[in-house]
Amino acid sequence: MELSKVMEERRSVRHYNDKKLDKRIVCDILNYGIMAPSAHNRQPWHFIVVDNPNLKKEIGNALENKMGDIAKVTSDVIRESQALVLVFADIEDMVMDLVSVGACIENIVLRAKDLDVASLWIGYILNIEKELQRKFSCDKKLIAAVALGYTDHFPSKRPRKTLEEVSEWY
Repeated sequence: MELSKVMEERRSVRHYNDKKLDKRIVCDILNYGIMAPSAHNRQPWHFIVVDNPNLKKEIGNALENKMGDIAKVTSDVIRESQALVLVFADIEDMVMDLVSVGACIENIVLRAKDLDVASLWIGYILNIEKELQRKFSCDKKLIAAVALGYTDHFPSKRPRKTLEEVSEWY
């Protein structure tokens, strides 16, 4: 698919079906993630991919138990998705490493869309960072999670600010 079309059609998807997501596709998606630019070429990202249904259920339950009803939809996404990518980072320079990981995650969601795989970039996951660090014996900083899977639900385009609203020219 043409890059501009991928960017225009990418959506945050919160409902997944039962179609199996092949490990090779997830690896392909992550390989495009690691092609992202990174400050000083540090490549600080580290992925933990969870595709075990019982583990996804445990993570979704932990999030919902910690946050309550506000996280119900996100917790359901975690449980329904075919793969949950926990995105950790080795942080040296907080701002530049976060920007680098953000570029990596953007590549992930764009490549997923290119392969007709739905995704959701999840920030609420930070509320259970300590639990996930312990569970996976990971001493890195949790940055976000990305749910991946197939969907029969295609959300409409969300409103965007105009270029005039977000830019100044001198």
